[in-house]
Amino acid sequence: MRSRQRPSVLTRLRTGFAARFGVDRRGLAAFRIALGALLCLDLLLRARNLRAFYTDAGVLPRGTLHALYPALSRLSLHALSGALWVEVVLFALAAAFALAVLLGYHTRLALLCSVVLLVSLHARNPLVLNGGDSLLRRLAFWGLLLPLGSRWSLDALARARERARDAPLGPTRVATAASAALLLQVVLVYVVTALFKHQGTLWGRGLAVRYVFDLREFTVFFGPVLAGHALPLTAANYAWLALLTCAPLLVLTTGRVRAALVGAFALAHLGLLCTVGVGIFPLVDLVALLPFLPSVVWDAGERRLDGSRLAEGVNGVAARLPTPRDVTPSLPAGAARVAGRGLAVVVCVLLVAMCAWNAASLGYADLGGGEGVDPAQYGWNMFAPDPVTTEVWYVAPAETASGERVDAVTGGAVSWAPPPSFERQYPTARWRKLLRNAHKRDLVGVQRAYAGHLCARWNATHADDLERVSVAVAVQEARLEEPEPVAHDVRWAGRCAAARGASESGR
Repeated sequence: MRSRQRPSVLTRLRTGFAARFGVDRRGLAAFRIALGALLCLDLLLRARNLRAFYTDAGVLPRGTLHALYPALSRLSLHALSGALWVEVVLFALAAAFALAVLLGYHTRLALLCSVVLLVSLHARNPLVLNGGDSLLRRLAFWGLLLPLGSRWSLDALARARERARDAPLGPTRVATAASAALLLQVVLVYVVTALFKHQGTLWGRGLAVRYVFDLREFTVFFGPVLAGHALPLTAANYAWLALLTCAPLLVLTTGRVRAALVGAFALAHLGLLCTVGVGIFPLVDLVALLPFLPSVVWDAGERRLDGSRLAEGVNGVAARLPTPRDVTPSLPAGAARVAGRGLAVVVCVLLVAMCAWNAASLGYADLGGGEGVDPAQYGWNMFAPDPVTTEVWYVAPAETASGERVDAVTGGAVSWAPPPSFERQYPTARWRKLLRNAHKRDLVGVQRAYAGHLCARWNATHADDLERVSVAVAVQEARLEEPEPVAHDVRWAGRCAAARGASESGR
């Protein structure tokens, strides 16, 4: 009797690669749906400050944008005009493409347009961006190289109508260089974040999370309740650091072990979402985890949904929608193989470049002098190497036409004491990011434009107009034990009319 032939080394390597870097098509579908929903949510949240952040009447007029970011500003379609109506049109277009991504309607074309408009939007006001925006761009880019519309989409429905009912759907998993890049991108974010934190001192001592929760401008929902409770915050500090350090296991493990690890990361991001106001960052991380879920999770999910009212309702609605035509050009078999290999080479080059960039951001490599973007300014260093230990707020002493002295930020009396609430200071996480960046980099042009924004906001809601206004920054060190004194510094002062002309200023 002949012995069973052992698989070759190449076969074992391919099997191992597929097990660790392959993605279930249903996971890609869930990733697409969540990505489209997140793009829509991001636009909706940004629209609250559309005039303030993206027009010449706001805090970053195009003159200031070009002076601060001469190269980056050229990438922005949103910077072609400073008019509000142009931004409204671009936001509406982006929302339409994001909805098409969610539904899986001409998925790749819709996602390509979404990526272009997302990059344009980010380039219009880099001062309001955080690491979540950077990760969102990268997830959308890698998604372009994957069959996100092959399941649970209008594109898939169209293909199902055209083929015979008993025709096979094709392989359940996608194992390509692009799928590996998507997974490695997420793991790399966690690994680099862990390395940044290990470079600091507060994370290793268990104090970093306590400092974060001590800053009232960051805490939301359950955050203020936990602030001051040393034991759970110290435990969360060490647990998060340990979880980040174990991030490579996301691709080294498979099956239920990987599912459990994904669940641990998801719980951590949900905890961040419920306690610390960092915008959509936790939601982006949650979306990024979906492709890691193994097939056993999607099998269980489909068994529960199969025949349910939800599935029947979705299928009923989809059946009434027009069938999208396939606009993807078909290539001969030989050309398709060459194109696939070429794409794999490009993806590998991009992966190497991505690793080199992150190594440079950590200080492990030098990409050369030059006048380009400094990797150290765009690393995955949220609250790292150590979190900020100062609380920052703005005070705007102003004088009305009748001679009354008020704070244009809060609308009350001028006070240098820490505000009881930071809601008026930072209505959103993006406002905090912008104003903290303006303070950190001493961007006088932005602070002058902010003064103009305060004047316009006041005059639109009060009969007694503001005549003069000053913009000052107050700073107080974090106080785990005793309050520290408040220091303040006036950054700009002048008439409201001069502040509204901020588009003429540089820096």
